[in-house]
Amino acid sequence: MGNMKISTRRWSANLVFLLISSGFHLQFVDAFTDTILQGQSLTTSQTIISAGGNFELGFFSPGKSTKYYVGIWYKKFSEQTIVWVANRDYSFTNPSVVLTVSTDGNLEILEGKISYKVTSISSNSNTSATLLDSGNLVLRNKKSDVLWESFDYPSDTLLPGMKLGYDKRAGKTWSLVSWKSRDDPSPGAFSIEHDANESSQIFNLQGPKMYWTSGVWNGQIFSQVPEMRLSDMYKYNASFNENESYLTYSLRYPSILSRVVLDVSGQVRKLNWHEGTHEWDLFWLQPKTQCEVYAYCGPFGTCTRDSVEFCECLPGFEPRFPEDWNLQDRSGGCVRKADLECVNESHANGERDQFLLVSNVRLPKYPVTLQARSAMECESICLNRCSCSAYAYEGECRIWGGDLVNVEQLPDGDSNARSFYIKLAASELNKRGKKKES
Repeated sequence: MGNMKISTRRWSANLVFLLISSGFHLQFVDAFTDTILQGQSLTTSQTIISAGGNFELGFFSPGKSTKYYVGIWYKKFSEQTIVWVANRDYSFTNPSVVLTVSTDGNLEILEGKISYKVTSISSNSNTSATLLDSGNLVLRNKKSDVLWESFDYPSDTLLPGMKLGYDKRAGKTWSLVSWKSRDDPSPGAFSIEHDANESSQIFNLQGPKMYWTSGVWNGQIFSQVPEMRLSDMYKYNASFNENESYLTYSLRYPSILSRVVLDVSGQVRKLNWHEGTHEWDLFWLQPKTQCEVYAYCGPFGTCTRDSVEFCECLPGFEPRFPEDWNLQDRSGGCVRKADLECVNESHANGERDQFLLVSNVRLPKYPVTLQARSAMECESICLNRCSCSAYAYEGECRIWGGDLVNVEQLPDGDSNARSFYIKLAASELNKRGKKKES
């Protein structure tokens, strides 16, 4: 039968689906082992655990998803924290799916007559897959030579010992790609890659667009990540030459658990496990100026820096796509809870639209400046234009038509803080028990 090949921008190994014409007679792995031997298989109810008990490998279904993925997570935590996914670009729905080291020595996932090859190696001897205490899954032959390792194919997480960059001689690229959502580990919108122009910096990309840069490596830290200086628990190693360019880090104290994650939001987060609170402590995050990314919270969303929930809807609005919003995908933005009078007179009971003050914010992008002698005249102009969504008056009249984007909530006392008035249906303001403030 013909092969159906799948390629992604990150994986250099071929991931292949094959129709299997004859069944496999597989034996299951023993409990409490860290290794899958050739011919053995792992079911959805089984796992392997690294020798020191740090990591666990098996099938998982993220969040509310009912799909099956093969992943690696921390063993000791009650909340499953995934650090690597084998089959990001193809999920399985049948609970009878198994993971095995096949007769040709490769690691593959089998569901009935469909086979998904995680690795693509050639070996003349028996191979086995072992989960190390570093979180690295390695495929080895009888001589214990490493033929393949998961550290060469990162998902969204960088663990100590993993590399970020590329090796020209081996044709390897080490990059992070965000999950699509909290419930979907397939490749998302953001990636972290080493600069192809060899400027010794790391780029965070949103598709083809530059989202953030680490700045140039000065021998100790990246210039845009000064927090790298704040702790002596990490040892950073960077190599930038004609053959390879990469950054890696290790821990001075092996008992510490640490990870770097490219979040679904595009933020890079450095996290350390705190034994006392049994929570992940945020050591640093980049970019901090996430709210400046164009339309990050979508139309009529407001963004707050250094907050767990970056995005909220402006007063009188609610998420356009609640399910996506709850999965941290806020790009769909918000919609009005009640139509404006000029759009739907019956819905507003014939009452004229009104304005609500939104204060202490960075103003939305792309206003239009008009001639008006007073705030009252500016308000009247906006009120009589159905397309006008908001206005602001500070000696000049600025109005916004259509969607409002990049409204940022600022901290008290910020010198950039301004105010504007958003147009809402009278019914929405009456329900809130609020009137336009002046």
